[in-house]
Amino acid sequence: MTAPLFPDRILATLTSPNGGGPLVPQDDALICRDSGTRFPFLHRVPSLYLSTPGEGNVITDLMQSFYTENPFPSYEGLEEFGELVSKGHGNSFSRGLLHAIGYNKMILECGCGTGQLSNYLQLNNNHVLGIDLSLASLALALEHKQRNQLTRSAFVQMNIFNLAIQDESFDVILSHGVLHHTHNARQAFAHIVKKLKPGGIVLVGLYNTYARIPTWLRSKVIRYLGPRIDYVVRHRIHDAEKARIWIQDQYFNPHETWHSIDDVLLWFRENGIDYLNCSPAILDTDAEMSADLFAATHPGSVYQRVVTQLSWIFSLGREGGLFDVVGRKRSG
Repeated sequence: MTAPLFPDRILATLTSPNGGGPLVPQDDALICRDSGTRFPFLHRVPSLYLSTPGEGNVITDLMQSFYTENPFPSYEGLEEFGELVSKGHGNSFSRGLLHAIGYNKMILECGCGTGQLSNYLQLNNNHVLGIDLSLASLALALEHKQRNQLTRSAFVQMNIFNLAIQDESFDVILSHGVLHHTHNARQAFAHIVKKLKPGGIVLVGLYNTYARIPTWLRSKVIRYLGPRIDYVVRHRIHDAEKARIWIQDQYFNPHETWHSIDDVLLWFRENGIDYLNCSPAILDTDAEMSADLFAATHPGSVYQRVVTQLSWIFSLGREGGLFDVVGRKRSG
């Protein structure tokens, strides 16, 4: 017996990517209930991917090829769900995220990769839809889901610029370390927040303009000094294949952009999102005293934000320079 591919609550949020109606699963495809259009699974992965015209297709194709060869972040061998939960609880970010989300929420993870976070967050009776461009990554996510009989997560291939999801369907939307690999992170953000319910929470994680500098410098010498110059490889990864994929993603990725806190604050203003918090916290603000990732805190001054990001060169810089900003969608 295997877990269903789609919990009913998740299936109800899906729609045809070409503007059609709701979908029903049928053997190895999803069928549009209104038009009868059939969307076949690709390599046994549900696919609602539809390309969008324009220059972004070049980068999209490049990234799809890269993550086919390097499905990120990969698993450490044949992980059981208990091991995944133990690692999630042991990681301060994922543990704090699960606590902040709470119970019985509808969660969309845009750029779920191999699905570890999506499968972890289906704890607390949450339902999680993970979407990604890479069929290779999604295949690993589905394999873990099915082998461990996880009933509240689902995975679908989609284009982040053409999401086959009904608007205002999710309580929480996450995009942790993904938008900076698209051809236009600002536009991608505008697309994903359309799927967020009024009052819902969005968390976006990006490479920081300042904190990414040490990784860029290491990328110039890692071919000669080897992967052990990377902090994460030395201290956190024990599986050789997972370490290889981490190095490829961090140092040899074909496309990435860097962003500041103020970039994200601008995106929030453009899309009706109120700032809540930043991780790591902005220095000398009330966020430093808050244990709740979704708590409403002050964003500080421009000076405070610049000083904070400069400090990340010496902290986040050793782990890739990823930071997260959290906001809430305005009601009405």
